[in-house]
Amino acid sequence: MQQELMNYGLSDKEAAVYLVCLKTGQATANRLSELSNLARSTTYDILEQLKNKGLVTTCIIDNKTQFNANTPDVLLTSLNEKKHNIEKILPSLKNIYKKIEDKPTAEVFQGKIAVIKLFDEILDNAKTLKVIGSQGNALEKIGYHPEKFRLKRLENKIKIKQILEVSKDAKQIKNEKYTEVRFLKSLKNSKEAIFIFDDYVYHLILQYEISAIKIKSIDHANTMNIMFDDLWNSSKK
Repeated sequence: MQQELMNYGLSDKEAAVYLVCLKTGQATANRLSELSNLARSTTYDILEQLKNKGLVTTCIIDNKTQFNANTPDVLLTSLNEKKHNIEKILPSLKNIYKKIEDKPTAEVFQGKIAVIKLFDEILDNAKTLKVIGSQGNALEKIGYHPEKFRLKRLENKIKIKQILEVSKDAKQIKNEKYTEVRFLKSLKNSKEAIFIFDDYVYHLILQYEISAIKIKSIDHANTMNIMFDDLWNSSKK
């Protein structure tokens, strides 16, 4: 029981003295000191702490201060009060946390294997996806993986909007339930593909050794969404 009281938040000595108070019923600080094997001054300090926490009360009998343990139900009352106090400040705490959570971060990945793992990460987390880039350059640099990406995306029912170059490879992608595609001639020589979802933007660089920049930023994602939507409205079906 002493360990559980310590887990609740009492110190080891507070837990020990409280248990002695419960067993004794009513006793002086001297008596509780003897039963707890603690110095009287230490016991008195602990009793004051327990009193402040509402776990013991005092009364005067024959000009002597007697200490009584309160009902253990007080422990639950105290917990409920703590919970209520935390619930009151929880919105403020979340706002503080959100400021840190919203802090932009950027990571750089290099090599085909690292980039393929990023594709898997996108598929595991995105519910909707926006993509800008050259299908032909992606096929050339990554090989078979764009097709695997497409199949897993459809399996996960992730809706996608794609703005691609005008090419034979790109034209093979058809509009369907989970896929919308439009085309821009100017993307034909693009050496970058951009993936946008939630607060994330992945910039995939398709030249030299394939690499990627993963950015988590609400503001950056919002900007990229605005740019995507403008391009989407000006691109051809």
